Amino acid sequence: MTDHAVLTPNHADQVEQVAERGLAFLENHDYALGVAWVRHLWHNAPTDAVVDALATYQNNDGGFSKGLEVDIKAPVSNPFAARLAMHVLLSLRQPAELTSGPVIEGLDRWLTTAQHEDGDWHFAPEVYQHDLAPWFAGWSFPSLNPACCLAGLAARLNLGTDELQARVRRLFDEKASLEEARTGEFYNLLPYVEYLASVDHPERDAYLDTLAANITATAERGAYADAGHFFEHAHGGGPDLLRRIPAPVIKSQVERLLAEPQDDGGWPSPYDPAWRPWATAANLALLATTRPSVRRETDSHQ
Repeated sequence: MTDHAVLTPNHADQVEQVAERGLAFLENHDYALGVAWVRHLWHNAPTDAVVDALATYQNNDGGFSKGLEVDIKAPVSNPFAARLAMHVLLSLRQPAELTSGPVIEGLDRWLTTAQHEDGDWHFAPEVYQHDLAPWFAGWSFPSLNPACCLAGLAARLNLGTDELQARVRRLFDEKASLEEARTGEFYNLLPYVEYLASVDHPERDAYLDTLAANITATAERGAYADAGHFFEHAHGGGPDLLRRIPAPVIKSQVERLLAEPQDDGGWPSPYDPAWRPWATAANLALLATTRPSVRRETDSHQ
């Protein structure tokens, strides 16, 4: 995860136990994507199994829906489901294998063709004809979220075009501010975090410093709903953001993450309980990044 987030040897067995119980939860809930994802990251199962499971959520236009984003029920592609798919792809151990193939090629096509001139990826009219969480029903476009999230993740996956990035850059320069980075709440900060993780900007360092201070203060006053939300910011912003957050804050959130699973092995969710399988798989994907550190420190004490 980062050098100053190394878990102690005492955590090694706990991490493994949490992972196995979480995998059992995913199997019991028949969450094929989560099972394939966790088996890949924890047991070296093939990348193809994860990509194949992800493909079941992909539409003919290359975008994603079909329940990947729990709060958007419409079958047509939407940007928030695409964001989740991109996070799965970015976490895989063999990203070089993802330079081609129908899933990645379809996603690349959708990112390019579905973007509006204003830089954002708007909801299709059909989205409003199905069940939709209230916060999405009132979402305004264009917005930094999801535009900057998708552009930042696309840059990390080497997807999209120069024009795609130029449109989002114009939107960022129009709407972004250090003041929002300093005071914004979770969903206001998310586009800054995911965009600046991989996209260069003249004020990138100033933004990262400001974001780190906000994230740290939010964690210290206990305002993150759970550790997973903390790491969506801290880890989602990449190493340049993570290293700006004090080590004790990160370690306390890792311990919180390990303590959160319920008796059935799955993580809770502050939202629709249908989010629990995704939250469990995503948190185990995050914890997989701690395992090399656990092992190095354990080996050093043998």
